[in-house]
Formats: sequence, C-alpha cells, structure tokens
Amino acid sequence: MAAAGALAIAGVPLFSGDAEHGLRRLGAGLLGLVWLGVLAGLVSSGALGLVLFVAVSIADIVAYAAGRRLGGPQLSPLSPAKRWSGTLAGAAAGLFTLAVLSSLTWQAAVAVAVGGPLGDLLESMVKRGARAKDAGRWLPGSGGILDRIDSLLVALAVLLVLG
Repeated sequence: MAAAGALAIAGVPLFSGDAEHGLRRLGAGLLGLVWLGVLAGLVSSGALGLVLFVAVSIADIVAYAAGRRLGGPQLSPLSPAKRWSGTLAGAAAGLFTLAVLSSLTWQAAVAVAVGGPLGDLLESMVKRGARAKDAGRWLPGSGGILDRIDSLLVALAVLLVLG
C-alpha cells in the first residue's frame, strides 16, 4: 500500500514535467504519506495510543506554559518561542501522566519525552518551509489541526520503532 502511494506521488511531478519544483513536491508528498502511515499505526496501538495521545497533549500544553513563564535558552532556531525549560517541564508532565495512567515504560517515556518535542519541531520546520505561521484554522487558538497532532505523530513513530 505504501509503495503504491509513493509511486502515485512520484508520478505527479514526473508526468507533469515539473523540473523546477518536482523534487520539492515529491518530498512534501512523501512526507505526507509517512505522516498518514504513522497515524494509521495509532489504530493498531489500541488503548496505548489513547494514553500516548493524552500524555503528549499534556506535555505539549505544559511545555508551552512553562516555556513562556520560565524563559531560558531557545530549543531550536526552527521555533524561536520554544525553550529548553518548557521542553523539560513538558517531558516531566508527560512522564507523570504515563505513570498515573499505569503506562510508564521506557519506550513510552522516550516517545513522549523525545518524540513529542521532535514532532513539534518537525512541524515548525514544515510550516517555515511553507512560509505559514499557522497550519490551519480548524482549531482556533491552537495553531491548527497539525499543531494538535504533530507531537503525537513523531511520538507514535518512536513508540512503534521501539516497541
């Protein structure tokens, strides 16, 4: 299924003869395919997928609030507002959530503490590459639908690889 999707995505710039932007279109399409494939892994993860969603969401919210309040060194130039203080506070909150929900394993811990922030940075990179401040208006006040699932997608990918 993934191979058929990748061939279909590659066919668009190939058959349209898009020599100028074809590689960028191909890369964006393949990234989208990977994101959707990881999201499909959420279905097979069952209750752990729901726990991961809750832990990553809480970590994301705490990271935002703590980073704004505590300040400190910037996490990455890709997202100038993100701070190490927020990332560490968010990771602690995510791990605490996993523990409360009786799902604290080393794999889930790495997924939430490392995969979640990486997903957030990946989406920031994609938005900067698209020159878009906001990924959409479907969820006003939260930066769009991608900002609600960006951390989850990479955290889920990390969990699938480690699990």
